Amino acid sequence: MPLGIINKMKKYISFDIGGTSIKYGVLNENGEIIIKDSMDSEARIHGGRGIVKKIIEKSNFYKEKYDLKGVAISSHGMIDSENGVVLFADEHLIPNFSGMKVKEIVEKETLLACEIENDVNSAGLGELWMSDNISSQFVSMVTVGTGIGSCLIKDGLLLTGNSMCAGEIGKITIPGGRFEDISSSYAMTKKLEEKLNKKEGSITGKIVFEEIEKGNQIAIDAVDEMIHNLAIGLSNLCFIYNPGVLILGGGIMSRSDYFESRLKTEMKKYLPDVIYNSTEIKFAKLRNDAGIIGALRNFLNKHQD
Repeated sequence: MPLGIINKMKKYISFDIGGTSIKYGVLNENGEIIIKDSMDSEARIHGGRGIVKKIIEKSNFYKEKYDLKGVAISSHGMIDSENGVVLFADEHLIPNFSGMKVKEIVEKETLLACEIENDVNSAGLGELWMSDNISSQFVSMVTVGTGIGSCLIKDGLLLTGNSMCAGEIGKITIPGGRFEDISSSYAMTKKLEEKLNKKEGSITGKIVFEEIEKGNQIAIDAVDEMIHNLAIGLSNLCFIYNPGVLILGGGIMSRSDYFESRLKTEMKKYLPDVIYNSTEIKFAKLRNDAGIIGALRNFLNKHQD
């Protein structure tokens, strides 16, 4: 595309709020990233108000330089995306964030339109937007990390449910406990730490796979158990939503070479052929950029000129 056309494109600033960091970038209307960076959230020090302050400061800093047309936000928590309010956020991750009217505050302080959406919902919109080979009307994305979240998308638009909390699959109960408490990558590494009497936080997914490649049976068994539990929860999602495409994301899912065949084999045990054969499992490609790209897609969906 000619440089002149690119320069004339509308530009937006987009944020992806997590408990420890805030990723952000300036993007054009095609979702192409012009610049990107990240900053510490300092959530446990300054809480939700401190995070919103950081967003306002960055937005105002870049507003004139790029002639920004809006602020798009992807965030941890249950989000009322219609009114731009954080309905609920885990207090141990972002204190005093629940109930915050983010959209109203940001718009007042930046004089820019603002939209905010849940992080997994945003990631799903981003992956779908940047995928040229997804034709299904029904798509779901599941992220596996500290917890487990999912989103439901029909015809490119989010299904958010009656109270904007649809897709909270991590909170469902499967044999053994809550889905995210026994199936997340955090749950897997924590269990290994306890079993091996290691310090909390000393084992990461990267370390687990290094041990697997060495033939460490304890590590192999830990991930096999995780896959078994994931298959149960994901199969439940397939029964309820019946997606044509199921996208799996989160840091540990970057090891699709290890997970794909094993997870498919395990899910086949729980799903009838009519569902299993019509569900395409894909692995996320946008990685750390999914949140900021998807946040913009959500913004554009709400501001169609």
